[in-house]
Amino acid sequence: MATVLTTPAVPQVSVEEYIARFVEGNEKPTCEYLDGELLPKSMGTKKHSKTQQNIQRFILQKYEDRFDPLPELTTRLREREFLVPDVAVEDLANPIEGRYPGPTRPVFLCVEVMSPPDRFGKLAAKCERYHAWGVPHCWIIDPETRTFWEYTPTDYEPRKMQTELTAGPITLTVAEIFHGL
Repeated sequence: MATVLTTPAVPQVSVEEYIARFVEGNEKPTCEYLDGELLPKSMGTKKHSKTQQNIQRFILQKYEDRFDPLPELTTRLREREFLVPDVAVEDLANPIEGRYPGPTRPVFLCVEVMSPPDRFGKLAAKCERYHAWGVPHCWIIDPETRTFWEYTPTDYEPRKMQTELTAGPITLTVAEIFHGL
């Protein structure tokens, strides 16, 4: 008789429980949510944190009257899908209503900063989901190798950049992104 291998069932979590625990309760580690499944985020390193801090600082310094960079903001892409970009940039002309942006109110830019266990393909797939939600700009940044990519809905794949990243009127240079690393 053949043995059938099965994977254990993933416990399902309701949307209400996810919001109560990880959005309002700030339970750690930070988890994303897809159709009842909790997806823990990779834990950042010092380079990850510093890169994230630099993005926030320089966007605030250069564009404070137009954009607000928000770290680790829970975003609701659809009824049963919540992602947490490392930085979600709010366009102040289209402000977030409520505790987090909902399915019909995407943010202007989502930034994913790679941690050592992250894989580029996984982060590019997250950008595809952000684009399907309506986000016009995504950045993927690897602080370990100091490489970075821009990605828009019209791109076939993320574009590796050399000296700067842009998202509409926002521009950050390599020196700003990796300042102090």
